[in-house]
Amino acid sequence: MKAKLKPYMIIILILCVLVGICFLWPIITDDSDSVLVEGGIDGNSSISTVEQQPNKPIAYITGAVASPGLYELESSATVGDIVKLAGGLLPYADVESVNMAKPVTAGDHIHVVFNFHGNPEVLLRGNKININSATAKELDSLPGIGPAMAKRIEEYRSQKGPFTSVEGIKGVKGIGDGVFKKIKDKITI
Repeated sequence: MKAKLKPYMIIILILCVLVGICFLWPIITDDSDSVLVEGGIDGNSSISTVEQQPNKPIAYITGAVASPGLYELESSATVGDIVKLAGGLLPYADVESVNMAKPVTAGDHIHVVFNFHGNPEVLLRGNKININSATAKELDSLPGIGPAMAKRIEEYRSQKGPFTSVEGIKGVKGIGDGVFKKIKDKITI
């Protein structure tokens, strides 16, 4: 009985090798030099291929950018260039955390930190804060305005009525020319 099994085993072994070669042949003969790239804003990764070319660095960018992932750059590229390739910064990116002029070398990982201080919803909309209708929390998100100053602005509005101009906010005790200069482009009436 052992002699009868041997020819079948040899045939099965030969078939397994042939099937294996058929499945592995495209991988064995594939001579393209490609790299898988992952990207995605919401955590759902999409995979695509990027042809790797000699002398071009590939850098990885994550954090508060529109499309984090791997990017191929020119040899003289800067962090600012990779941020542009990644779709730009999100409105709540901490620009202070990254040196945009720094040169990028092959294999660099650039991470742009999120800055959730203030009101990200207002930043996302890009709208100015209406000083006549803003809540204390919205007013607190303005540079130079803290919780105490936001409360003073609300009290001023309730006592004297709505502001008639943006400059009218200087009537609130504690808001001088310095603070006004910081907030004038971020407020409206």
